[in-house]
Amino acid sequence: MSDGVVLRVDIHYPTVPETGAPADGPFPVLLSLTPYGKLAPPPAAQIGGGPAPHLIRRGYIEVMVDVRGTGASGGSFEMFGPDQTRDGVELVTWASALPNSNGRVGMFGISYLAINQLFTAAAVGPDSPLKAIFPVMAANDFYRDAATMGGVSHLRTVHGYGSVYRLLNLINPTLEFFTPGGHARPRAGGLAAVRQRGKDQRSYFEPLVTEARTGGDAAFDGPFWDSMRPDLILPEIAANNVAVFLTGGWHDAFQRGAPLNYAALQNAYIGRPANAPMQPGQPLSDRIKLMMGPWYHVSDYDGLNIQDLQLRWFDYWLKDDATAAMSGAPFTFRPIGDNRWYHTREYPIPETTPTRLYLSDAGRLTADAATEQTLATLPYRSRGPVSGRSMEQWTLGLTSFATAAAGGRTRYDQDNRRVQPGALTYTTEPFDSPALIAGPVMLSVQASADSTETLWVAHLDDVAPEGVSRPLTQGALLGSHRELDPDRTWYLPDGTVLRPQHLSTRDAAQPVEPGEPTRYDIEIFPTAALIAPGHRLRLTLTTYDFPHLVPTESARQALAGGIYRVQQGGPTPSFLLLPVAAPDALD
Repeated sequence: MSDGVVLRVDIHYPTVPETGAPADGPFPVLLSLTPYGKLAPPPAAQIGGGPAPHLIRRGYIEVMVDVRGTGASGGSFEMFGPDQTRDGVELVTWASALPNSNGRVGMFGISYLAINQLFTAAAVGPDSPLKAIFPVMAANDFYRDAATMGGVSHLRTVHGYGSVYRLLNLINPTLEFFTPGGHARPRAGGLAAVRQRGKDQRSYFEPLVTEARTGGDAAFDGPFWDSMRPDLILPEIAANNVAVFLTGGWHDAFQRGAPLNYAALQNAYIGRPANAPMQPGQPLSDRIKLMMGPWYHVSDYDGLNIQDLQLRWFDYWLKDDATAAMSGAPFTFRPIGDNRWYHTREYPIPETTPTRLYLSDAGRLTADAATEQTLATLPYRSRGPVSGRSMEQWTLGLTSFATAAAGGRTRYDQDNRRVQPGALTYTTEPFDSPALIAGPVMLSVQASADSTETLWVAHLDDVAPEGVSRPLTQGALLGSHRELDPDRTWYLPDGTVLRPQHLSTRDAAQPVEPGEPTRYDIEIFPTAALIAPGHRLRLTLTTYDFPHLVPTESARQALAGGIYRVQQGGPTPSFLLLPVAAPDALD
């Protein structure tokens, strides 16, 4: 690299099957930068690493790079940041000039590799060899997507990511690796380098977790997290004219981020503000597409062959293959509970109607608010039964992946009734006809508390006639982080909050005033689900997501012993805002 750091790279070329000799080219180059080790064996390869023979055999040179400070590469590890972005730009230029390259470069990969694509595509400039990317499960804003939920830290998640980095860098041998041909390739530094990698990454993640736990800067949004926020640089991707095929999951750790990335990129391509909701009927770019399904971070995609989609995307943009063009609406999704694919243009989805369901007495969700106000009491609890979906989501769906690979059912169909005892639950009447819930979800809670801090955790479930409560999505908010960011919050024309975004900075944080009625606009992460006739929707409101949401030490002290009183009906009712459509309203 330009600063002297050496990055280790594996280059895979198409060959002639009969002889093993290099195939005639030239070929486009597909580039991936991974912190998990470029030699990752299955199943570690599911989150980035190892070659993709399906693409190489079909006429692509593949370049796998160990991110600096990982695998066999030199330098110091840091999550993203300017050094890695500069590396990405330099690697694109270098890869485009490899022997037998046609001068065009694409990027692909999942998770960290996907986020790296966005940062690289924003920095390459308008005339770069990088023409197309295919980011799978990419964040929009790491602080709000994964490090926290509504300002309360996902400490175990951050710590778990650090453990994954260290583990996979131990799995990937730096001493030597035997190729299928039996040739040993020495790795610089040997076992000493492996030990040093573990120390370096531990020294990066452990202070971060400690700082978040103790209420340091990492517990709040700010400059530290800016280097992990693709939302800040998405307009540059449009300016550089890079084609982007986004893939996300309704149960993914970054389920919030994928549709926001889509809206921002489509807006940026026509000069609209990237952080605004899309407008029905606005012009669209064929360079931006989004596919969402009922998947976790690591998934078999219910048998869908992602690499065939990647091949088609790259054949069109890197080989000028007109037969690979993808026509039709650019936003394709499969809901939870439905085997059909739906197609639309904008996000929020214009075929849906934002629909209020009011929190009413006797645990009902109703279309109309009661005239008289009643109060429901919710005592603060710091822990309780574990939500199966939450556990699976924040362990990246690895159990579901292994279960599906063995021929079993994935785990998002688990019953969520375990979290309901001791919580407030609100349930609709059975649906008379099928309904599609698709897009951003918001819960507006009007409540008072006798503590100076509150913690709200909301689960949205599909309740079958036999009582099974299938989890759909979830959101949370730490009361002191309730102030909205007016520039990034989405509103309906009447001023109702459609999708809240909270400031979550140290300066914006404000204690809860005991006894004072307060409004909390809770972002429930977006979903798509088909509600069948006879099924009901249930909102469960509680104060914990054990063991994932871990308030700071000072917040835990302020939360202890708190009693919340939720307003039901009256002049300031609490309500759930859902995007609802008849399934046949969409293609």
